[in-house]
Amino acid sequence: MMNFSGWYSERYSVALAANDMRRQISIIMLTGLVVGLSPLSLQGTESACSDKTVPALPPALLEKAREQAAIDDKAIRKAMDTARELAKTITIPENKYSVAGKKAAEETNAVYRSQEFQDKVKCYEQGQADLLIPSAKKEKMEQEKGILADSEKIYLFLSSSIPESSFQGYMAYLDGVPEIVPVMMGMVGGRDKKHKKERIKWWSKVLKKDTTCEDKPEARCDKLKVPITIKPALFRQYEIAEVPTLIYARGDEVFQLQGDVGIVTLLETVNQEAKSPSLTVLTTKIREK
Repeated sequence: MMNFSGWYSERYSVALAANDMRRQISIIMLTGLVVGLSPLSLQGTESACSDKTVPALPPALLEKAREQAAIDDKAIRKAMDTARELAKTITIPENKYSVAGKKAAEETNAVYRSQEFQDKVKCYEQGQADLLIPSAKKEKMEQEKGILADSEKIYLFLSSSIPESSFQGYMAYLDGVPEIVPVMMGMVGGRDKKHKKERIKWWSKVLKKDTTCEDKPEARCDKLKVPITIKPALFRQYEIAEVPTLIYARGDEVFQLQGDVGIVTLLETVNQEAKSPSLTVLTTKIREK
């Protein structure tokens, strides 16, 4: 027969131990909650890295976790070993067309580089050009192109900010001189409809052949036909900060001169450094206009 006091004491001790276990687990869970939230919602409160001791896991639970980790690690290693063995058995089939393909490519390259084929290409390109460009215009273009070599470019950078009389002078000299390309950053007043009348009025002034002529409803003044390029990219390319500026490019060489002194003076001054026969011929052509 069990002594009642002994039985009660034993049950009481078990209850206390269970209660301690629940309290310990509660502390662990509460501590985990605080650590997880502290970076976001507990700013200014006690850091997760405080000097308070966090209760350790029960030995049985810790041992079980270690056993599970060992099992998982073993499974991963086994899967990796299996993959390595399978990789050794994989072979890429040989391309049975490699020899024939290489031979065909070499034959095609030889035909393309042959003089006979290149002559055909030139004839075809020439024929296409003849279809697009009338013969009279083509002959004129070839004559004009003869002054400058393919590696030579001449740009005259202008702006509506320079005096109208100066702009008119440049236009008069450049009429019929396609070797020099006049370049502007943009249009007068921009390109919107709001400034259309202002834009038309300005162009009508600076492109007049006779500056004393006045446009009237019954008759319009003759205009100079100078193709002006609107290209901000060229201003950036040659770092143009002032206008008028003349650029003479010959291959990798670039000669630059700025100043409102007239196109002939700009060309002659640049040619003192460039010593280009093309510039000499072009300057003579402009002088004789």
